Amino acid sequence: MNTDKSAELYSRAVEVMPGGNSRTAVYSAPYPVYIQSGSGARVTDADGVERLDFLNNSTTLIHGHAHPEMVKAVTEAVSRGASFGMPTPVEVEYAEALSARNETFEHVRFTSSGTEAVMMAVQAARAYTKRPKIAKIAGAYHGAYDAVAVNNDGSGSLINHAVTGNPAGVVDNTVVFPFNDAEGALAVLREHADDLACVLIDPVPWRIGLVPADKEYLDALRAFCDESGALLISDEVGSYRVGYHGAMHLLGSEADLTVLGKVIGGGMPIGAVAGRRKFMGVFDPSQGSPALPHSGSYNANPVSMSSGVTSLRLLTPEAHERIGELGERARTAMRATIESAGLDWQVNGLGSLFRVIATSAPQGYTSPAAAMKRLYWVLLDNGVHIGDSGLGCISTPMTDEDITAFAEAFDTSVRQVLAEGRA
Repeated sequence: MNTDKSAELYSRAVEVMPGGNSRTAVYSAPYPVYIQSGSGARVTDADGVERLDFLNNSTTLIHGHAHPEMVKAVTEAVSRGASFGMPTPVEVEYAEALSARNETFEHVRFTSSGTEAVMMAVQAARAYTKRPKIAKIAGAYHGAYDAVAVNNDGSGSLINHAVTGNPAGVVDNTVVFPFNDAEGALAVLREHADDLACVLIDPVPWRIGLVPADKEYLDALRAFCDESGALLISDEVGSYRVGYHGAMHLLGSEADLTVLGKVIGGGMPIGAVAGRRKFMGVFDPSQGSPALPHSGSYNANPVSMSSGVTSLRLLTPEAHERIGELGERARTAMRATIESAGLDWQVNGLGSLFRVIATSAPQGYTSPAAAMKRLYWVLLDNGVHIGDSGLGCISTPMTDEDITAFAEAFDTSVRQVLAEGRA
């Protein structure tokens, strides 16, 4: 695989950025492949190699790269002005479009990233309940905000641990509980019921396997929040794409506040908090100083709003159904390869999302993670890009032929990884 220009770019990058990087998730040893451009379901790297892109900027680009209608919307918005110190009509249009997707989205507030939206949702819960603690699923990832950057490594351990430098006072106010274990979760939550402002979940958490939450579990959390007064927050920055109304609706439950991002921006920086009017009222400045003041120079900027309106318009129920069917085809093909190859690996996911997990290390590899990293590079060499954690997704430009090509490349790549280890 020719990556000479990527190697050259990385040698320059390490001179001006720590580790040559501004985003840990895109780093790969010995250096990442640099992308020059993208179109539809494909990307072209700095050396001119074209590949099918099944990662789509960590599942953000549900309409693929440079979709003509997205390009038109952004170009026209920029031509009118990139941002202003006043609201714009498209902010209202976009909030109306989001509210119409889910009956719990009575009010919407925009941010510039998913991390910021999680932060504001947590702060809103604290402002509404006047309680200090939050609870989150052990191992789940919710961005870089201190309060949620606790026990987010996918391990599932109930022992609190946080990113380096996170103050003990912050960590002590974050409670972790098990995933898809209703009885175990309730046992933890009830110990802190009087102090909990919110229960924060991801209904399809990718870092702990991309396994959907089951109905019994969601019902138990919903009932606990109703009884205790804590708010149930659904972080759907990544999982909102699984259905037209979002993940919680698809799984048969509802949240008090929902955090959105990624696909709702059509590729532009965005985040949003949506929820019931009474909870969102903590942001309301119209009656004097709000309980929770919230500003941001780029919140609801007209470029992101215009891109988001277009993204939602293209995300029809039919579009969701089609990419969900393609996602199931991809998962079925991967499972067939894994079974045929004699591996005990897992393929999980829902709708247009998938994740392949190396649950054991095949011969010649020191760990399952090492085998997955190798599979990532072999897939790149065979013309397909997924995440080096095994994460992938379907975009609307993809066709049946693209899924067939992916299935063939995955089969070839898995067998090549196994053959290398046994050589």
